[in-house]
Parts: sequence; structure tokens; C-alpha cells
Amino acid sequence: MRMCTALLAGLCLAARVAAAQEPTPVLPGDRDASAELAKIIAATRAHHLPVDPILEKVQYAIVMRAPAARIVAAARAIAARLEIARDALAPRDYPADVAAGEGALSYNVPKVVLTTIRNASPEPSVVVPLGALTQLVASGVSVTRASDIVTSLIRRGASGQQLASFSNDVNSDVRLGGRPDDALNVRMRGLTAALAPAGQAAVTQAITTGAAAPPKKP
Repeated sequence: MRMCTALLAGLCLAARVAAAQEPTPVLPGDRDASAELAKIIAATRAHHLPVDPILEKVQYAIVMRAPAARIVAAARAIAARLEIARDALAPRDYPADVAAGEGALSYNVPKVVLTTIRNASPEPSVVVPLGALTQLVASGVSVTRASDIVTSLIRRGASGQQLASFSNDVNSDVRLGGRPDDALNVRMRGLTAALAPAGQAAVTQAITTGAAAPPKKP
């Protein structure tokens, strides 16, 4: 058992070291843009913020042959959102939570919603509810309605697995051609029946709240 624990700890340490030493992506044909990107990533690391969201976006943009200037602008925007997410989630600003918060902010979810979800959740991490929120908004559910429903479900004791399954089901229904609000209503009725009766009025109100036009990711 001690050997397994030591091995696991060693692997975790090695992963952290490897991530810290991961080279900054180079933007083909643009040395100045590459230097600017390196500065953004270095500053993000220096502020003890997760750099994975930036690296993932940059790698994808390079594959898609996006202009260097646009890649740098996207990296700068992500870095700014990471700062906002950490501030919204403090003092429980774990790196994974901050990254999830940045994802929600990228879909125009207000900073205050991140704080509301953090305060509503009894769990140390809010990665799953933030991920569920982001997926609902990405599926076309209005920010206000998605935020109200996720917060209500947390307060009613919905588990992380239930939240994840709920948002996945809504997303699947929409991909199959369903309207976001219709998919949301159907899936909410099924989940509400599985939860404790406490807070029923809050969830019912969240379901019936009118939906606004879905936001667009910048």
C-alpha cells in the first residue's frame, strides 16, 4: 500500500513538472506573435493560474490555421477570464475550478453566477456544476435560465453525476433536432422526480422562466 501511494505521488509530481516544463507553442511564420504569446503564458503561470485553457485553444487554432494575431488575442482574452474566474471563486479557487469558470465566462455567463454556484454548492469543487452550466448555455439555453436551474438543482441536492447526465441529455436532445427549451423541460421533469421534494417551488419557477436568445461564444 505504501509503495502504491508513493508511486502515485511520484506520478503526480512528474505530471506537474512536465506540465510546468511544457514548451510554449510557436506560431508558424510570426516570431513577434510567438514572443507575445510566450509572455501571456508566462504571466499566467506567474499569477498561479492554469495555462491549459490557453494551450488547448492555441493548439486548436494552429491546427485550424487561424491568423497569428487572432490567436494572440484569444490567448489574452482567456488569461483575463482566468483572472476573473479565480476572483469569483475565491477562496475555493482550485485550478480545475478556475479553468471551468473561464469556460463559463467564455459563453457570457456573468461573474456573479460563478460566485452564486460556488456559494450554493457544499462540495469543495464546482467543476461539474460549472461544466453543466456551460454545456446548457452552449446547447442554446439562455444564460439566465441555465444559471437558475443549475443553482436550484445544487440546492436540492443533485449529485455531480446527476448534473452531468442532465446537461449531457439536454445537449444530445438538441443535437438530434430538439428545441433547447423543450429538451430542458423534458429532462428537468425526469430529474425533478428523482430529487427530494424540498425546494420544488424553486425548481418549478426555474423551469417556467422565459428563455432569452442563446449567447454566442466570443
